[in-house]
Amino acid sequence: MERVTHVIGTVHEVSLKGANRGWFERALLANVRSALRGLPVAEVSIPARVVVRFSEPVPWGEVFGRLFTVFGLNGIIPVERTGTTYDQLERFVGEHADEFQGKTFAVRCKRSDKRFPMTSVEVNRRLGAFVNERTGMAVDLENPDVTLHVLVQSDGLYLFRDRYPGPGGLPAGTSGRVLVLLSGGIDSPAAAYLAMKRGTRAHYVHFHSAPYTSDASVGKVERLVRFLTRHQGASRLAVVPFGDCQREIVALCPERLRVVLYRRMMLRAAQRIARRWRCEALVTGESLNQVASQTLENMAAIDRVAHMPVLRPLVGMDKQEIIAVAERAGTYELSILPHQDCCSFLQPQHPATRTTPAACEEAEAALDVEAWARRLQHEATVTVIQHRWDESPTG
Repeated sequence: MERVTHVIGTVHEVSLKGANRGWFERALLANVRSALRGLPVAEVSIPARVVVRFSEPVPWGEVFGRLFTVFGLNGIIPVERTGTTYDQLERFVGEHADEFQGKTFAVRCKRSDKRFPMTSVEVNRRLGAFVNERTGMAVDLENPDVTLHVLVQSDGLYLFRDRYPGPGGLPAGTSGRVLVLLSGGIDSPAAAYLAMKRGTRAHYVHFHSAPYTSDASVGKVERLVRFLTRHQGASRLAVVPFGDCQREIVALCPERLRVVLYRRMMLRAAQRIARRWRCEALVTGESLNQVASQTLENMAAIDRVAHMPVLRPLVGMDKQEIIAVAERAGTYELSILPHQDCCSFLQPQHPATRTTPAACEEAEAALDVEAWARRLQHEATVTVIQHRWDESPTG
């Protein structure tokens, strides 16, 4: 299959919504239109499933690649619209019968339009008898060589042979806004992907230690954000110079608490940026007990300074599971490119694994934490990153 004129997207969670279902459907249709911008789209509707009609044939590979970024679509199906009646369906199948390659076949019909005069079983039997007579292929309902799928909807009858998985989840923008603390490693981009899959619209903040370390992480994070932005069209990225704050923490605070204190200061600054951008939660890539700063006690001490929810989509995953998410998100290959993470700058030899909020507050008494949070917020460089389908987001 090289070109298509009709594509159907199946939905799952959206179809289970109650009184708000229409709102979710409108958001999904808007996201589909946005993903297909620039292509000859004639109509996008949702009579039962999402139906995309093009005014001229378009490359299937490009259509699939774009629709695969639309959260809320569970299946993406290249289809042929055969008309509105059974006779038109049978005529279409007869005209293309020589394309069926195999010894056995099956017909599987789904009828969402209950006004159609034939039931799904009747369509299966009648069309199956027709194909058997026309081609000589035998019926095999268990393991057929060829399967003809028929969708009966209020807008017509559709035929397809193959279906492809979509990303699933909920449409972007239906679950509020979040600010993702993006490090440039494997974990935080995977966390951003999962947060967006649940319908959030994500913006990003990145803390770096330049000029005390390489600034390679900044360019890498910009590329990651450009890639992740394909799920929602545009994102904001705040890049925060964190090295001077780290040096003061090193000079004035206990060595074993450094990383926890780094993280507490990041949350203070991040939530200031989040409020400015009307985000309702922070998102991090932390996983329970993956490193010393991510023990339950340390995460509790870190969260104590946050005055909004801190979401951790990866909290129960091990590293292999996180890598699998990153590979599914498409961020893994970019994430493993070398860079210096700011938390590795002046890292203690023996970091604390079980600290308390009280111990952190005592250590921070030597710092003006609110002044630092204001300074970090004001020194942030903000970029709006737009996704464009005519350029490579990963460089």
